Amino acid sequence: MPSSPRAPGRLSDDLRRVARAVASAHERFVAQGQLTESVVRSVVADSWRRSADRGVDPAADAAPLVLSDADLAVARDSAPWAAAVPLVRSLLSDAATAAGHVVALGDADGRLLWVEGASSMRRRAEGMGFSEGALWSEEAAGTNAPGTALAIDQPVQIRTHEHFVGAVQRWSCTAVPIHDPVDGRVVGVLDVTGDDEVASPMALAMVRATVAAVEQSLLAAPRPAAGAVRSRL
Repeated sequence: MPSSPRAPGRLSDDLRRVARAVASAHERFVAQGQLTESVVRSVVADSWRRSADRGVDPAADAAPLVLSDADLAVARDSAPWAAAVPLVRSLLSDAATAAGHVVALGDADGRLLWVEGASSMRRRAEGMGFSEGALWSEEAAGTNAPGTALAIDQPVQIRTHEHFVGAVQRWSCTAVPIHDPVDGRVVGVLDVTGDDEVASPMALAMVRATVAAVEQSLLAAPRPAAGAVRSRL
């Protein structure tokens, strides 16, 4: 998968120029612990600082795998949005897969419960630990769209060298938190990962719209009585 947009032109040149400047800022930050480059967006700079403060290794090979197959099955069953996975496929995953991207659904802790996409793209993503059962919270994997979106409870787009961990810097991503429509708490995150196209305004609009549909489905779903044990979705 290319690390820059497929179509040539001025935008591609601009993105490459910014990426080089961000890469240089990242190198200096990792080496010196100082960040004075105005080219680094504030949401990214803040995340880099949190990542460093939490001891994330920028040279890590992959995000940690924290769920066994059995634990993954349990986590999937307990996810409040589990019944909406087919909806995510129809609205986003099928199109993203055809475009050569990867779609992930994670829980509120940043554990990836579903990762879908073309088999070749999934294999490449697995090389950096972007796989089902892996932990992509900011504390575990540094600056990345799903982890940072959960950390700040806002939609986030991260391009290439804006990632804190070097192994992830060939990719770009867009993520939006999923909220319980009744009490507003964060219950998960939806992410698209791929080349620079997935960090576009259109990609963000698509992920936002899909999350809105998921939240609407949660609002319409039967809810357990107060104090009752949640039944399997």
